[in-house]
Parts: sequence; structure tokens; C-alpha cells
Amino acid sequence: MTEIKNGGLQLCDALPYLPARISAAVNLFRMKYPGLSSDITEIRLRSGGALSVSVGDGNVMLDAAGSISDKPYICTKEDVDGCVSLLCRSSFHSHEDELELGYISAPDGIRAGVSTYGVPGGSVYGIDGICLRLPRDVYGCSLGLFEKTGVVSMLICSPPGVGKTTLLRDMAHQLSGKYGKRVVVCDTKYELLPKKKPLLADYICGRNKAAAVECAVRSLSAQAVLCDELGDCDETRALLSAQSGGVVLICTAHADGMKTMLSRPNLRLLYDGGIFEKYVFLSRKGTEFTFDVTDG
Repeated sequence: MTEIKNGGLQLCDALPYLPARISAAVNLFRMKYPGLSSDITEIRLRSGGALSVSVGDGNVMLDAAGSISDKPYICTKEDVDGCVSLLCRSSFHSHEDELELGYISAPDGIRAGVSTYGVPGGSVYGIDGICLRLPRDVYGCSLGLFEKTGVVSMLICSPPGVGKTTLLRDMAHQLSGKYGKRVVVCDTKYELLPKKKPLLADYICGRNKAAAVECAVRSLSAQAVLCDELGDCDETRALLSAQSGGVVLICTAHADGMKTMLSRPNLRLLYDGGIFEKYVFLSRKGTEFTFDVTDG
């Protein structure tokens, strides 16, 4: 087990991206409940729904005074639109491609997931809700995993919100520091950039993972490539190509076990191709990571 300690962005780092009433409520919560606020991973605004924060595995609703309440502050459309404007720096159209994929790449490492209104085959025309996620830098949290597996290609799986991204951020540090590898991190959504960059790591941000993996292997001569949340066919082909070059590939995917993972056609293709030497199923209880490792 690896204990998760506070690190990375804190609650106050998110305040500039919240409209005035929401920012005031969240800041009051931060002062009233310092123990809880240090462990917050998400702030959620929903048009016509509750203002809430996620702490560990739980969800807490807040009123306008920042108190935990079963009669929470109900966010308005203006609150949500104001938050989007701050995240986009008043340039909604410059983020249209991201919005169609359900996120906004905000500065300073803040990741914003969005629920949107759109039309089939058309563009997004409205936002229903926002999830501001506060990434964590937990130095050393991947060491226990490397002690189990060594530096090998692996796929790390868990349901959303368990800590895959946190683990991947630290793996870049350990691979480029302790293990001395040239690391390339494929960071499509700008969520893997830490406050303190690893010494031997390069980051390809904002590009699709397939193009980023190809660049990492062919142009940057990576010894290890890290990327988050595998999914489509192009990514699968890129990884199959990269594997033939002897590169260590460390990726993540949403799955709660081997059966679920193998039910996804593209992940099954990688499994059948022998791309990963290890499959790691990540779980968390309170502040501790547990790694269940299976051979590929």
C-alpha cells in the first residue's frame, strides 16, 4: 500500500476560475473545514443543481455560506456560464474542439470536465455543468508499484476517480529520476503537467494520443512513453507500432477488473498483441493505494 499525501494544487488555486458567489462559498468552506478542504479533488457546478465538492470517495453539498448542508446553494446558468468564461479566458470559440470532447484545458494544471448541450454532428451550444478537478502531485506514490513490477510496459486500470492520473504523474518523476530514462508524457488534456517537472521528461500537450505517441518514439527517441485514458483505434495502432521499437509503454484505462478490460475491443487487441507485460488494477481505501498486478 502507498499512502496518498497532500500535494499539487490546493483548493485556493481553483478560486480564480469560479464566479464570485461560488468562489466566496468555496473559500468559506476552506476556512471552516481545513481538514476536509485539504483533501478535495473536485468542485462541481450544475445549472439548477447543487454546488458540491468531492472529498475522497464522498460528495459534500455546500450552502452559500460554505457550510455542509442538505439545503445547498443551487447553481444558476449564470454561475456556470461565468465559470466557463473564466476557464476559457472569455474565448469560448478557441476551446470549441475541447468542449466537443467534454473538457476545457485551463491554465495552472486545473482540469475542467464539462457536460454540454449540442446537436448530432454539430457544435456545442451550451454548458450544463462543470467539474473542476484538482490534480495531485504525490511524490513517491508509484515506487511501491515499480518495486513489484520493475520498469516494464504496463496498463493501469481502475474506475474513474481512484487515482490513475496521480500515479502517472509520479511515474514520470521516478522513471526520469531514479531510473534515468528519457520519458515522454503524452498529455492530451493538459492534466499530467506537474508543478515541478521531472528532469528528463518531455511533454507533448494538446495533441491526440496517437500522434503524440508516434512523435515520442520517432522524433524524441523516448525510452518510456506515458499516456492517460486509452480508448480509440488510432491510439491502439500507435501503441502497436511503438511496441515494436522496444519502448516501455505505461498507460491507463477505465476498467474495474480483467473481465471489464477485455470486454473493450481496442484494449483486447492490445492484450492479444502482448503489448503490456503487466496489468495493474488500482484501488484506494481512504488515503492508501493498493496494486493488484497480473501478468500479461
